[in-house]
Parts: sequence; structure tokens; C-alpha cells
Amino acid sequence: MTRRRETSRGGPGFTLIELLVVMAIVAIGFFALRPSFGGVLRGAERRAALRKLVGLLTSARTHAVAQGRLVRVMCNPVEGVLWAEVQTDPAVDRSEFELLPTLNRREVRLPESLALVDMTVSGETADAFGQIGIYFYPDGRTDGAELVLADDRGRETRVDLAPTTGRVTVSD
Repeated sequence: MTRRRETSRGGPGFTLIELLVVMAIVAIGFFALRPSFGGVLRGAERRAALRKLVGLLTSARTHAVAQGRLVRVMCNPVEGVLWAEVQTDPAVDRSEFELLPTLNRREVRLPESLALVDMTVSGETADAFGQIGIYFYPDGRTDGAELVLADDRGRETRVDLAPTTGRVTVSD
């Protein structure tokens, strides 16, 4: 039969030294596992950003077909921001577009740990400092694009957009 310790007041409990030892063990465990939690969080952040990007491209194509209007997804690679725009009135001005909120957001912002390092649209490489658009036509076609994203560890992910079907594929 085990006996519980009694404190100076006579009741069962833990001593201050026992509590400090347990707190030290928990702190050591936390700091030892902290780097692995960081990797898990970065991976989750990366996957979420890729899902948002695929959702933006898919939603833009769906809107173009459903509304019978030209939609473009604009990209600012320096800022790591993508957004969709819809042609306002092609009969009046073909070059005028307005913001198209998709998936309940105005833009997709890549996390700081993920950068757009290369982008090819219709076979032409995009200028690294300017904005470029991927167009989605009312008949379901698109320009076709290849986006290469890299995380802060150099791991690259390709996002391909098929020109005839608008199908988006992601490959590591």
C-alpha cells in the first residue's frame, strides 16, 4: 500500500520541488518539439494556399462559362497576390474589367513562406516584376498557364492549367 505525502499543513499534496521538476520537463519537451510543430504549420499553410489558388482558378473558369463573360485572374508575383476580374461590358470597352470576388474573398495572398518563382502563360514567361493575367473565355477555354511556387526551404510545387479544359493540376 502506497502512502501519500503530507504537506506541512498535514494534507496530501505535492512539494514545490516536485512541481518545479514537472514544469521543467514540460518546458524541455515543448522546446524540443517546437521545430517539428513549425514544419507542420508551414506545411498546412502551404496546402491551404494551394487550395485557395486552385479554387480561384476553378471559380474564374466556372464564372466565365456560367455568365458568358471574359474573366481573367491577375497575378502580382512581387506581392504574392492573385485576384479575379470580370469584363464589364465588351460592347462598350473590351479592356475594362472589374473585381470579381470569388470564394467569398477579394484576393488570394500567398503566405510569406511561399513565393511565385516562375509563371508561364500561353507559352510566354511572365515578367517577374509586372502583373500578368490568365484569361478564361465564355466557351470554357483558357490561356493555359504554369505557375511554379517555392517555399522557404526551396521545395517547388507546380500548378498547371490546361488550355482546352481549364483543368488545374498540382504536382510537387
